Amino acid sequence: MLSRRSFLTASALTAGTTFLLGQGSSTRASAATATLPLSLQNNSGNDTVYAYISGLDSSGWPGFVGADGQFNRLPSPSGPLTPIADYAIQLGPSGGAATGVTLQEYVISGRVWFSSGTRLQFFVNPGGTPGLVQPGFTPSDPNWQTDWTFCEFTFDSSNLYANLSYVDMVSSPVSIQVTGSSGQQTVSPLPSGALASIASGLQAQHASDGAPWDQLVSTDGNGNVLRVLSPMHSPADFGSYWAGYLNGAWAHYESNGLTIDTQWFGSFTGTVKDGVLTFDGLNTNGVPFTQPSAIDIFSCASGPLYNSGGDVRGAVATRLAAALNRSTLLLGGGDNQPSGVHPAAYYKDPTTNHYARLVHQYASVGYAFPYDDVCPNWATAVDGHVQDSAPTACKISFGGPVG
Repeated sequence: MLSRRSFLTASALTAGTTFLLGQGSSTRASAATATLPLSLQNNSGNDTVYAYISGLDSSGWPGFVGADGQFNRLPSPSGPLTPIADYAIQLGPSGGAATGVTLQEYVISGRVWFSSGTRLQFFVNPGGTPGLVQPGFTPSDPNWQTDWTFCEFTFDSSNLYANLSYVDMVSSPVSIQVTGSSGQQTVSPLPSGALASIASGLQAQHASDGAPWDQLVSTDGNGNVLRVLSPMHSPADFGSYWAGYLNGAWAHYESNGLTIDTQWFGSFTGTVKDGVLTFDGLNTNGVPFTQPSAIDIFSCASGPLYNSGGDVRGAVATRLAAALNRSTLLLGGGDNQPSGVHPAAYYKDPTTNHYARLVHQYASVGYAFPYDDVCPNWATAVDGHVQDSAPTACKISFGGPVG
């Protein structure tokens, strides 16, 4: 079982969430039973709120948990973008009693979705295993003008692992509380007013450097901020935004070694030759560490930073991607990743992931890019997860802290 995991959330045409190796792994004894009581709270200020619970069953088949706690497997349709049955769980009025749902079986790569005022629309694509089509991140998506958000979880025989995620976007706040063998653990929501502050900060960053940070801000018909997108979902191309930083870093490591501690498979040291960052003793599976593009860096999933899984190359790519998003390769100690740079120094270079910078400025915890759980050996990860090998209850609140 992964003790710290980055979630690279899927696009609208993919089924489920992909687990990526981040900080490390550990083995846990099987302790979780196959049932789990969930309490879903509406603290949004809107009396009309819907929740949905999606995920995969233990066989890897996608579906939704209904209000009765039963997992409903999605049928494979005859054509693409087939609407699914409505599995909405309507919550009580804001500030009222929580709505209880007891999971009757394990749910893998799950999400708890919330929508305010309007039901969400989900679709399914055909295949040997059908593909769940989730709400997307473009104006053409039918859910675009709906106020919706989600948190992520996996509940299996070894444990419950749940986390907030701002990998795709920042929107209305969610908080999580888990009770079990580790006591009571709580993940705090995005603070009040943080969404507007992040949006304002990105607009100011665009005015400063000309990059399309302002295009990440999505508003409703009245100009209110609905969500702020991650730059990996940017409607505008960031183009050569990273070129100057990458040229400087690759030039620096032509004559200096870059050591990456995989924190599981040992350390590897690399230098740049002929434009390729090559690590001694590392099999790159035929994909060299050339300079990545902007989307490679923001998504941590393509080009030289592609997700090769829980292998050695993947562990090196994970930590290189984190260093790039945080712009730490040229700092003092930056030649020793990830433990050579203090987190207080992240995002200080003018060329950095300013979306992640602002998320961490206003949110105490939460993934701001897929490998945000990478941290120094002596530091605590800021990904905002809870984990328990024998959970007895889970509370999730939409719109504010768990009551």
